[in-house]
Amino acid sequence: MFKSKVFILISASFFFFSCEENSKDPQFCECLSISRTLNEKNKILIENPSNRDIVLKELQSLVSEKRRICKPYENMTGEEMLEKQKDCIN
Repeated sequence: MFKSKVFILISASFFFFSCEENSKDPQFCECLSISRTLNEKNKILIENPSNRDIVLKELQSLVSEKRRICKPYENMTGEEMLEKQKDCIN
């Protein structure tokens, strides 16, 4: 439980560092950040299945958060996403 709270706090802090102050769409930058974190957690799950239960709980939380934050961008084309991504710090 404690680890998942720490993970969420760390994820939220990545959001603040992943978006420029003058970003045109900070929510899009947060969507990118959460997507990257979700990919990293999936990689951890594949590489180290011994922590399966812990990682699965974190993944469930991240998927819910990603759905909420990324919803406005679901129908965006790849070209539009790449253009928006330029405003975010990688």
